[in-house]
Amino acid sequence: MVTQLNIVVVEDNTDLRTLLEKALRKDGHHVIPLSCAEELEDQAGSDHADAFLIDINLPGEDGLTLAKRIRKAHPLVGIIMLSARSALDDKLNGYDCGADIYLTKPVSLPELSAALRSFARRRMATLTHITPQGLTLNKLELQGKQTTVKLTTQEAIVLTALARAPAGRLETWQIADLLGAQVDEPFKASLAVRMVRLRKKLMDTGAEGVVIESLRNIGYKLTTHIQIL
Repeated sequence: MVTQLNIVVVEDNTDLRTLLEKALRKDGHHVIPLSCAEELEDQAGSDHADAFLIDINLPGEDGLTLAKRIRKAHPLVGIIMLSARSALDDKLNGYDCGADIYLTKPVSLPELSAALRSFARRRMATLTHITPQGLTLNKLELQGKQTTVKLTTQEAIVLTALARAPAGRLETWQIADLLGAQVDEPFKASLAVRMVRLRKKLMDTGAEGVVIESLRNIGYKLTTHIQIL
């Protein structure tokens, strides 16, 4: 099963951007298509991308500069450069600017899919290595290296769903559906409070870091590994 990734495609050619978007969605990925680097700043959810596909020859800020900026802000994110430039020096420059993979145009969709599968495997291995191990959820008991805490039924439902969701990511409407609630402002406010409490319980057991990310105007993402018993 292919791991779902959140992918930002930055490509000014409309036809190619549409082709890439359709192909990536067909593979099960969530895609944010952009025509230039400047659109990135206003796009909700782009800060939580797993990978970027970036054309080098962009209007305004070019792809190389954009890749440098993204790599500095997000060291673990995947960056695939797309370019018609096939000379060795161009490829080396792309890698020096932060690219994980450099693909020349015309883009081979099977090669792109294979590259993303490879990145997804490496990403999962990296996350497994850097996140705390030994966290298990058995019904309502969350056990970690420091202690065991009790969860409420709703907390256990949400945490189990996050742990099993592709990329550990659920949208607000999905969580509301799990809890039998309507998506309105009171629910969103209540959910934010619940997530604060759930984060604290995770950290009490020994989890480190953010553990559950809040995705602005989207939902929530679990960033630590939990084994469901």
